[in-house]
Amino acid sequence: MNRKFMTLYRFSLLQKLRSKSFLISTVLLVVFLVGLTNIERIIDWFSGDDPKIAVVSSLDADIIPVLKESGIKTDVDKKDFTLKEARDVVKKGTYDAVALMTDDPYAVTLISESPEQQLQMQLSAALKQVRDQRIIAEAEIDPTLLASIAEPVAMKQELTSTGGKSEEELFAASSLVYILLFLMYFTIAIYGGMIVSEIANEKSSRVMELLISAVSPIQHMLAKILSIATVSMIQLSLLIFVGYYSGKQSSLFDRLALDSLGIRTISYLFLFFLLGYFLYATLLAALGSLVSRVEDAQQVTLPVIMLIVIAFTISMFSLNAPTNQAVVVLSFIPFFTPMLMFLRVMLTDVPMWQVVLSVGLMGASIALALFVGTKFYRGGVLFYGSNPLKQLRRILSGRQ
Repeated sequence: MNRKFMTLYRFSLLQKLRSKSFLISTVLLVVFLVGLTNIERIIDWFSGDDPKIAVVSSLDADIIPVLKESGIKTDVDKKDFTLKEARDVVKKGTYDAVALMTDDPYAVTLISESPEQQLQMQLSAALKQVRDQRIIAEAEIDPTLLASIAEPVAMKQELTSTGGKSEEELFAASSLVYILLFLMYFTIAIYGGMIVSEIANEKSSRVMELLISAVSPIQHMLAKILSIATVSMIQLSLLIFVGYYSGKQSSLFDRLALDSLGIRTISYLFLFFLLGYFLYATLLAALGSLVSRVEDAQQVTLPVIMLIVIAFTISMFSLNAPTNQAVVVLSFIPFFTPMLMFLRVMLTDVPMWQVVLSVGLMGASIALALFVGTKFYRGGVLFYGSNPLKQLRRILSGRQ
């Protein structure tokens, strides 16, 4: 490989890896990911001590064991407060909540300083259980008969288009694919935009003239794309590694199919990510070469950014219908292939020839984008005018 190209590639790569923006963004993303996967533990840390609860009940049955069964984990004291005394102990902080069941043993007056919605539901469930048991006993109804009546009909759905996945497995896989698709979209959009910003900055500071005098415009564009691709791969790998091991320790991710995050899933993720990145990055680099200021970059690159947003939006709607004929057709369109084909491969049983065909179409599209993009880049990289559309017309007409 050309020595000048490798020198520029290494310089650009090390510059980005050492930059404060990369280090700070990586640390913030890792902290956010660890916090998200451990959100339940964090909430428990800040929730304070368990609430102190007292119950005033005129029921013959002991309500406290039933309350424990309904999910109340803290200790519950049985007291004999009046309504005024109950209000006083709550105001003093002796108890956080007092449940009064005196006038009507099956009606609760809950006194607390702040709303206790969960406690209300637990009390309601416990009292309903006690009341139902009393009614059954008085009516001399066989409890096993009622249990058999209330037992739901067994229902199992077999999905023929999901590669043998059950409904529960499909839900877990969909949740995982949603996270990975968002990660893919976020990474392509952020690092694609980084290419445009860097080109505009180099042009505005006149550094571009020095670089182009040392290497050709094509080598400069490829070095820029590949160096940022390497940085994105490093960051993406780190986020997947941290997310996987942090998620495995969290009960919040028990229903996610993290066990399916194997070699096959990772391989497809990086394959379609790289294909999507190279396609969009080439287009963004070519269009970004037409502007001289970062402020003007958004106008020129908006169509490409909109394609990324549209692809992500379609993939989100397709999570519930991965076998839809429109989704199948759109997954072969190169701009939508990275996200839609990845979604289909993860959620359905896709024939291998379709995967190979989509990858082939992506490869051909990237080659075409490089061919056209290098012409744009060669003609626009040293353009310092304020009208990028004028320069675009000159490039298309062959006058540079």
